Amino acid sequence: MCGIIGYAGPREPVGVVSEALSRLEYRGYDSSGVAFFGREGSLTVVRASGKLSRLTEALQGTTGLPGTAIGHIRWATHGAPTEENAHPHRSGPIVLVHNGIIENEHALRQELIGEGVVFSSETDTEVLAHRIHRAFREEGNLPAAVRKGLAGVEGSYALAVLCEERPGQLVVLRKGAPLILGEAEGEYFAASDVPAFLKWTRRVMPLPPEVLATLSPEGLSLCRLGDGEPVPAVFEEVPWDPVQAEKGHYRHFMEKEIYEGPRAIIDTLEGRLAEENSRVILPELVRLGPNPTEIVFVACGTSYHAALLGRLMIESFSSISVRVEIASEFRYRPLRARKGAWVIGISQSGETADTLGALELARKEGYLTVGVTNVGGSSITRETEATLLTRAGPEIGVASTKAFVAQVTLVWLLALYFGRRESPEVRKSLAALVRSPTRLEAFLGSVDPNAVDRMARQVLEARFVIFIGRGIDYPLAIEGALKLKEITYRPADGYPGGELKHGPIALVESGVLVVAPLVDPLLRLKEISNIREIEARGGTVLTIGPAGDAIEPLPSFPLPASEGWDGVFLASAVLQLLAYRAASMAGNDVDQPRNLAKSVTVE
Repeated sequence: MCGIIGYAGPREPVGVVSEALSRLEYRGYDSSGVAFFGREGSLTVVRASGKLSRLTEALQGTTGLPGTAIGHIRWATHGAPTEENAHPHRSGPIVLVHNGIIENEHALRQELIGEGVVFSSETDTEVLAHRIHRAFREEGNLPAAVRKGLAGVEGSYALAVLCEERPGQLVVLRKGAPLILGEAEGEYFAASDVPAFLKWTRRVMPLPPEVLATLSPEGLSLCRLGDGEPVPAVFEEVPWDPVQAEKGHYRHFMEKEIYEGPRAIIDTLEGRLAEENSRVILPELVRLGPNPTEIVFVACGTSYHAALLGRLMIESFSSISVRVEIASEFRYRPLRARKGAWVIGISQSGETADTLGALELARKEGYLTVGVTNVGGSSITRETEATLLTRAGPEIGVASTKAFVAQVTLVWLLALYFGRRESPEVRKSLAALVRSPTRLEAFLGSVDPNAVDRMARQVLEARFVIFIGRGIDYPLAIEGALKLKEITYRPADGYPGGELKHGPIALVESGVLVVAPLVDPLLRLKEISNIREIEARGGTVLTIGPAGDAIEPLPSFPLPASEGWDGVFLASAVLQLLAYRAASMAGNDVDQPRNLAKSVTVE
């Protein structure tokens, strides 16, 4: 969940790692730090709690020697978010940064204390620093010391290690937590995510698990952690444009990424439509054999909501039974699925720990696994039999927007792929999908900011916000509630409209606001009945949907007429803008909401 940057090359390193850390802020953090070789040739460590601006102030006017350096933004797990617990951590000549959790930290700490080691922090990371220091005294070789120091360590980690006595070397490796290598002319990078070094290079290589890489201005070498056997380095160029990772004229990345939704749909559709857009082709799935007898989606957060829409879509067009499971619950109970089922994991980053764990369980039980992710080369792409990329480009805002749109596009494609090609419903739905990016772009261009702001003010004035929906609208409702909670910090819940009478309607009174997307044409009249029940009890209702039927009240935020599924993109854009504008009015840090990280890579 934290962010690592490592650099080896001819540039002044403090500026490089500081700028790279600023491009990793979206991952979530509460402290930061850097380590570099100062003018005297010794390793200097500078750390700060709080925002990265405090580290920047502490580094004002500081420069380092060209060569190697590391940086880190920390999201607290072991120990409070204080400067003492901030990374990098040091033991003698060894300085390192770490993402992940060391599960046997207590036993390892007690062992070191028994040897006379004095700890200066509460973190599990310091245990690694002392163990590698001890091994370096014995080995005198940094890569060998890292390998020896990690023997017997249980848990997940991504590490970047420097040694004061080996200034030309930077050693990095990973187990569980992500780490990406970057290669440019005469320089190398290692980072938790590509945007950290996208300014300098687009040549990347996801570091395989338990492979140790030694970076220096002179070159790169890789070997297996267990036996030291060499591993070839294979870099590929990612299609992401560095401009995609910049805000441009927008105030926040979240705002920019909402308006990038149409492009995310177009890119996700590219190469997946044949015969003049009359047929879906997903060559990634062909080698898996016959269609599945059952699909089990596993996902977390926003990806879970996209999977709920996927279930509705797939079951609308095919005879395949679909289940949707929260990954963190699914992975800890017996898997009961039909023979021939596929387990499909959806994760924007491809590194979500619970989703990867769920897929690992499915593989062990003999089921075919498929990954849906936005990041090529991520862990999910290596640990599944097939991968479907969503191609949303880098998403910097913690609250997912365009990645959700791309995920919905992908599960819609899946539904049409499994559906009967000759079916009029399938053909009609495919035509709607092809039109959807143009319709969404036109709609976003027509949105009146004042209309969104009026709704946002009502959200901020409400004591409590409830989102309701039926059918298509239920996943939209719980996604809208999640967006609001993530960035406004206001209490909000999402419910199926039919469940109101089974408990939640007890909450409805004056001062309670209910937000209802009305996209599903088959259930709209039932949803309107729910709305009238709320109004009869003093609640205020905001509706988002197409106008037209004389029987329904005029929507609070009218949408263009839609035929069902394409309305999902329109309604989700409004829900995203509603949360965004409300959070902006409240003065919140929209792109880096408190306590949250972009990629949840630990349990």
